Amino acid sequence: MAEHARERAKLLLDAMANLGRGLDLEAVLNQISAIAAQLVGARYVALGILGDDGRIDRLLTVGLSAAQVRAIGSYPTGRGILGELIRRQVPLRLHDLSAHPASVGFPARHPPMRSFLGVPLRVHGTAFGNLYLTQKKGGGDFTDEDERLLEALAAGASVAIENAHLYEESRLREQSARANDEISRRVLAGHSQGQLHALIADRALQVADADLAVIALPEPESKRLVVRSASGAEANRLVGVMLPPGSTLSGNAFEPDVLHSSPDATVDERAQLSFDLGREIGSLLAFPLGEPSSTRGVLAVGRYGGAVPFAPLVVEALQGFAAQAAVALELAEHRADVERFAVQRDRGRIARDLHDLAIQRLYATGLSLLAAGRDLDEGHAQRIGRAVDEIDETIALIRTTVHRLEPEDASSRRVGLRSRVYSEIDAATTRLGYPPRLRFDGPVDAAVPQDVAEHIIAVLREGLSNVARHAHAHAVSVHLVVSDGVVLTVADDGVGIPTGVPLSGLRNLARRAADLGGAFSVQSAGASGTRLEWRAPLAQS
Repeated sequence: MAEHARERAKLLLDAMANLGRGLDLEAVLNQISAIAAQLVGARYVALGILGDDGRIDRLLTVGLSAAQVRAIGSYPTGRGILGELIRRQVPLRLHDLSAHPASVGFPARHPPMRSFLGVPLRVHGTAFGNLYLTQKKGGGDFTDEDERLLEALAAGASVAIENAHLYEESRLREQSARANDEISRRVLAGHSQGQLHALIADRALQVADADLAVIALPEPESKRLVVRSASGAEANRLVGVMLPPGSTLSGNAFEPDVLHSSPDATVDERAQLSFDLGREIGSLLAFPLGEPSSTRGVLAVGRYGGAVPFAPLVVEALQGFAAQAAVALELAEHRADVERFAVQRDRGRIARDLHDLAIQRLYATGLSLLAAGRDLDEGHAQRIGRAVDEIDETIALIRTTVHRLEPEDASSRRVGLRSRVYSEIDAATTRLGYPPRLRFDGPVDAAVPQDVAEHIIAVLREGLSNVARHAHAHAVSVHLVVSDGVVLTVADDGVGIPTGVPLSGLRNLARRAADLGGAFSVQSAGASGTRLEWRAPLAQS
């Protein structure tokens, strides 16, 4: 008996030494659970970490397989026996936990558990969590000695957790400072806003140890949030994707000065992102970029489902990083405004010089030539007349150039193709009952002529209308690509093209493509849905 007590005391001392050397918080927490099971001979151990609301925010387990955890479903948040320990914050030892008045039973497919021992974990005098142990190996009850050993372990664990917290906080602060310093240097070096967006996404990914980071900014005309930069394994699939405000976590985060977080985006209605990813996003954070009066966009980071949720230290570090990044973006924006103003000022000066000097001199030269031509013979007079005509054409060309150099009146600007596509998406959302996924690639507004834009809008409207009327789809995606040509794709997961449906609308889409020298194709495979692809070359339009 004495030998057994000495062995357990040695085990406890060794455990304390090992915990003291640990600096990674996640590893320390898992080590505490494993040591607790070994120290008192428990078959099952759970370490419940409390959130800001005093409920269990995370639950680390020992003794349950991954399949058992999935079968049990959602972990408890603090009812029953577990809540009893949260409320009282004193050790609790039971012969049969189901006989306790606070017991609420077990969920379906939960393994049977009888004997119980619980000990609170406090860090810096504040409740951090609780250790829950059940099923004493050998079938007996947990003893007084078990309780004392577990209390001693909890005391040592509290110190180890505090040390790991301090190390993690220091590491995150240093990492954030390096990232902010690099961003500031890039701003001062005159890097473009696009380069800064990419850098901020990359550094946010590193600071958060996330699988995905995106920067979403509002379109000037439609105010729709669009992903401008992304970092992570599937970043190339996200740039250009639209996030409808009010229907996504990132859209709601555009509300000034508000942090939005979700421990599991797969079950959070606020967090339904319009991302077509290979894996679902689990833990998700979204931060507004800027002050309440000047929010410039959203920084969102996420981890794949099944990964560890973001710790409060990470959230705090990212909040500071997002605030500094917003300042850098504001400085870069002001720099771009100054450069744009300088360009416009130069263009205005050039336009005035052309109008006041070049045109007037050419006009005077033309008048002089006409006067000189009156004293010449007919042949020379005709040559002078042709020269004056060329001067008039040159004056007209310069006037056109002057008009283009002058700042454009906001009231005369036509609505861009992007904004028109957004309007069609909004209209289709009402008919479909859900927002289509939308993605742009290429210079949509700058490179597409007005006549081709009219065709694109007509094709998009017809394609979305067909989905709403015939497809019975649960999802539809729209992809508009502009390079040497334009490609519009509308794809759904519906039932395909039903038999007996008139195809006149599709024939009209094919005719529109043929008129521009392009092509139109339809792929429909029953339960696999329908895919419309409409192409037109820009060079021939």
